[in-house]
Amino acid sequence: MKILAPMLAGALLLTGTAATAQSTTDAQCIILSNVFAQQGKDEQAKKAAEVAVYFYLGRVRDGTTAAQLKAVLDQASKPLTDANIGPRMNDCMKAIQGKVELLQSLSPKTAQQPGTTQPRAAQPQPQQKKPEGR
Repeated sequence: MKILAPMLAGALLLTGTAATAQSTTDAQCIILSNVFAQQGKDEQAKKAAEVAVYFYLGRVRDGTTAAQLKAVLDQASKPLTDANIGPRMNDCMKAIQGKVELLQSLSPKTAQQPGTTQPRAAQPQPQQKKPEGR
C-alpha cells in the first residue's frame, strides 16, 4: 500500500471533475491506471495505462460533484493493496481489450479466395521532369 497512497492523491487531482464513476471497479481502474501511468517501468506499459485513464474517465457520469467523486475514489481505494494492484490492473486492461475487439468485430471482413492475392494500392508514379528547351 506504500506505492498506492501517494498516487491516490494524484488520481484524485486528475479526476477532480464533476462526475461519479459507474462502479467501484471503474473507480479502481481510474486509480490504478493513474498509478501505472506515472510509475510504470516500461514506456509502452505507461502509455497503455495512460490510455486506460482516459478510457475509464470516459465512463464517469456527469452531474455530480467533485466531493462525490472523491468519496467514490476513497471507497474504491480501500480494497487495493500492493499484492492485488497488478492483477486488478490486468483486469482493467482486459475490459478495454474486450471493447476494442467488440468494435473491431463490426468492421467488414475482406474475404480472400485461396490462391489469389489482394490487389496492391495504386502507387503514385513520380512525375518526370519536363525537358527545358533553350
